[in-house]
Order: sequence, then structure tokens, then C-alpha cells
Amino acid sequence: MKSLNRKQWYFVIGLILLTVIAFSCFILAVRLFTRPNAVLSTMYNAGIDVMGSFVCAMLFFGCIGDLKSELEDSTQWFILLIILTSYSFFINEWEGYVLGMAEYRTWCLIMNGLTKIIDFALVYFFYRYVRTVLEFKGKAASRFHRFVILLLIPAVLLILVNMFIPICFSVDADGVFQKEKLYWLVDLYLVFVAPPTALMIIRSSASVKQKAVSIFFILIPIVHYLFTGGAHGYATQYGSVLVALVLIYSVLYSDRSARLASTKTELYTAMKIQKAMLPNVFPPFPERKEFDIYASMDPAKEIGGDFYDFFLIDDDHLCFLIADVSGKSVPAALFMMASSIITKSNSAPGVSPEEILNKTNKDVCFRNPYDMFFTIWLGILEISTGKLTASNAGHEYPAIMKAGQGFELLKDKHGLVIGADEDSSYSEYSLQLQPGDKVFVYTDGVPEATDKNNVMFGTDRLLEALNSESEAGPEKILDNVRTAVNDFVKNAEQFDDLTILCLEYKGK
Repeated sequence: MKSLNRKQWYFVIGLILLTVIAFSCFILAVRLFTRPNAVLSTMYNAGIDVMGSFVCAMLFFGCIGDLKSELEDSTQWFILLIILTSYSFFINEWEGYVLGMAEYRTWCLIMNGLTKIIDFALVYFFYRYVRTVLEFKGKAASRFHRFVILLLIPAVLLILVNMFIPICFSVDADGVFQKEKLYWLVDLYLVFVAPPTALMIIRSSASVKQKAVSIFFILIPIVHYLFTGGAHGYATQYGSVLVALVLIYSVLYSDRSARLASTKTELYTAMKIQKAMLPNVFPPFPERKEFDIYASMDPAKEIGGDFYDFFLIDDDHLCFLIADVSGKSVPAALFMMASSIITKSNSAPGVSPEEILNKTNKDVCFRNPYDMFFTIWLGILEISTGKLTASNAGHEYPAIMKAGQGFELLKDKHGLVIGADEDSSYSEYSLQLQPGDKVFVYTDGVPEATDKNNVMFGTDRLLEALNSESEAGPEKILDNVRTAVNDFVKNAEQFDDLTILCLEYKGK
């Protein structure tokens, strides 16, 4: 069973939490509405708590989005803010239910304590969010960061002690909440953290809209406090926080969309550059009648890690190769382009395939900090005689067709992949091609193409596709293979690049 990544764990845990919270708020609201002595303000608070929980759930799903990629740090803190806000609605609903009920006096005290701790956590998580997004830097920012963390400890301890010794607030024998003379102590954390945070937001290099919504998150609870005169127990306190979160989410989504559009443009440009590096004009050597060659690459993503190449080393020698780089997307594409250039630069008149791979391996290993590697099959055709000399570094078996016969896999000897060990050495072998013979090479994206039932295409189906019209030219043979793969996988997602090359030797 495939293990869940960090983002998927956020999805699972967050889904469970928000579902439980929303359902619990709904049940509690129903119980409040059915209480004979429930006043209008109590029912109003219950409605806000229920609606707030469901809005938090929608924000959560919006942030999670596509499960294929990891969450950004800023998004993680924002998700924690969403979950914590949903908890505040849940606790506020419980608090409203037990308030004024003598038999639930202890529960009322606990719920009020949890409310204060959640307030501290909301302030802390918001600070971490804006610190990540706006990139607070400098010595002052570092000192303030330590101060915010250290100050959180006594703030929480104050509430825990208050559960036993009524320093800031208490609940009387009738279950009614009472503020004590030192109630102002519970607001000290906000007082000490909010103004410096606001100052750093204003002085940051963030966009105006990012600054505006961040300041709004700080101001709106303060405005609510002044508007209600510091009254306790209103669900609108957390409703105002939720409004600020919705505004932050709108900016987050807007910025993410802008980055996505920019990324797509950059990937499209990279794709065009990559395709331009691969031979893409066919026939490539119209004046040479001794052979015909055709190749194609269909990347699984915008850009791929496979590559192929063919070029004349001299008038009588054609070098052609196919390779598959480890990894996917941009890193693989960059490594692919570098590897292609290195391999071609090591190909020269009189240099054999094994010598090319030996030199390429040393060059790749020399500067390879991320330990990337690639498999490669490389052959050199002596055009005048049809002698093919080849070397294989961990690549798929080539398929060879003798004139008048069908394609068969040639189980040649494999060396270690290029880039794994600078001391690796490679061997070569020779084949004698006759007019009408063909060589077909491919990457593992062909045999490992998978349908919706996780069944692989395999080499048997590959040979069947090759032999459906084995006497056809290289271009038609490649079309048949691509068609066979597409018909097999149907609507299943393409997980790997699909690169194929076919050479036909025609002789003089």
C-alpha cells in the first residue's frame, strides 16, 4: 500500500476534524434551539457557529486542492488557522450550551479556558503565517520571533493555573461566567504580539493587497472588541476572524493563480527549447539513401527526461542513441539537456561506443551533486558496410528485425547506468546489418505504459505492434507503436515519457 505524503495526511486529519466539528456544532445548535429558555442571542450565536464551521470546511478544501504536490509552508500555517478557527466555533458552541447551567459549571470553566488558549494559538499561527509569506528578516525579526514563542508559554500557563485559582475569570455556583480584576492579563499576549507584527507587515516588501488583508486580520477583532464593549461569549468574535481568513484566502488564491500562470508560461517555453534541441526535421539526411531514421518523444508532463539523438560523426559513420533520465519534470529536463550535450561532445571520429560511454560517465559523475543518472543505448553504424557497433548502459533491450523476418528483442549485455559510479566501465558488441534490416530502440515508458487496471503494456505487446507491419518504413512503425500504446492505456494517465526511435539500413 502506498504511504501518504504530508499533504495527504493534512487532508485526512483535517477532513476528520472539520467533519466532527461541523457535525457537533450542528447537533449542539439543534439542542440550543429546542431549549425552552433559549434566548434569541443564544440562537443567533448558534447559527454563526454552525455556519462558521462549514465555511472553514470549504476554505480547507480550497487550500488542499490537488493532492499531487506538497503544501507550501505558508499554506500549512493557513490551514492550521482554518482548523483552529473551526475549533473556536465548536468550543464557543459548547460554551454557549453549558453557560448558566449549574450542573455543568466545571465544563463551563474548561470551555472558557480552552477559548482563551485558542485565542493565543490563533495569534501565534497568524504570526507564523505572515512571517512565512512576507519573509520577515533581520536581527530584530529574529529576536521578536523568539519573544513570540517564549511569551506563549506563560500565557498558556496562566490559563491552566486559572482553572484552579480564579486569577482572570471564574464561573460561579450558578454556572455564570465572571471576569476577575486581573482579567486584562489574558489580553497581554495579543497586546505584545499584534503591534510589532503589524509594524513588520507594513515595513515588508509584500504587495499592497497582502499587507492590507494581513492588517485587516489584526484590526477586525480589535474593532469587534470595541464595538461590543469587551462583552464575553459572542460568536461574532470568531466570525470576524473568519471574514479575515476569507479575505486572506482570496489573496492566497489570486497569487497562486498568478504563479501558476507564470509557471505554465515558463514550462511551455522550456518545452519549446527542449524540443528544439532534439532532432525534429524528417527526413534528417535527405541526400543519404543508405538509411532511413525516425524518432519521437511524448513527455508525460510538460517537459520530459528522455532524449534521443542522431548525427553523422563523419561521412561513413552515423551515431544514434536513446536515453532515459531519472526523475521527472524540470530537474530531469535540465539534466537531460546537459547529458545530451556531454554525450554528443564525446562522440568523435574513431571513438567507439564503449569509449563514448566511459568518458560520458566520468564527465557526468564529476559534477553530479544530486546523484542523478540516466540509462542509454548508443550505436554507431558504419554506413558503407552495415556494421553496427553498440553499447548499453542499463537501458531497455533493443528490437532487431532481419529482412523478411519479424522483430525480436536482442538481450544485449548491460552496463551500470551513467552517473552512478565514475569507475564503471562499458563494453560493446557488433551486429551486421543487411539491406532491409531495422533497429528499434525505446525507453521504459513503452513497456511500462499502464492501463486503468494497472496492467502494463509489456514487451510482448510491443513486439506485436512492431510486427503488425514490420516491412513498413520507420515512421509508420513508430506510428503503429504509439497507436498500440494509446489503444491499450485508453484514458489512463501517462506516468512516464514515451520515446521511440527506429533505423532502417538500406545499403548502397
